[in-house]
Amino acid sequence: MPTSSPVPPSSSRFGTLVLGALALALLLPGCVNGTNYPKTYAATYCGTLFACVDESEIESWTTYDDEKECREDFQAEMEDTSIYDQYEEGDRTFDGDAAEACIKEADEIRDDSDCGTMNFIEFFVDSGTDECGDVYPEAE
Repeated sequence: MPTSSPVPPSSSRFGTLVLGALALALLLPGCVNGTNYPKTYAATYCGTLFACVDESEIESWTTYDDEKECREDFQAEMEDTSIYDQYEEGDRTFDGDAAEACIKEADEIRDDSDCGTMNFIEFFVDSGTDECGDVYPEAE
C-alpha cells in the first residue's frame, strides 16, 4: 500500500531553501573578524561621518576629501597600528562582540536627530565607545 507524504517533495525543498537563506541572513551580520574589522569599521564610520557632518567641516579637521578617501585612509591607519600588528602576530585576540558594538555605535549616529547638522567634534565624541578600545585585547 503506497504511503503519501503530507508535504510534496518540491515544497519540502523550497522550505529547506527558505530556512537556509534565513540562517545565512542571520549569520552574515556576524561575519566581522579580526582581519576585516578595519575595513568594516572604516566603511561604517566614514559613511556615517559624511552623512552627519558637513563636508567642509570634515575637510577642515581631516585630510579626507570624500567618503572613499576616508574609508581607504581610515582602514590603512587602523591596519598600521602596533595593536593591529600585535593581533597579526598572535599577541592579541579579536573580540567580535566589542567589534560589533563599536560598529553599531558608529552606525546608530545616523539615527541621531543632529545627524546632518552635527559638527565634527560632536560626531567624534558620539562615535567612540569603550568597546572600540577592546576589539583587540591582549592574548592570555
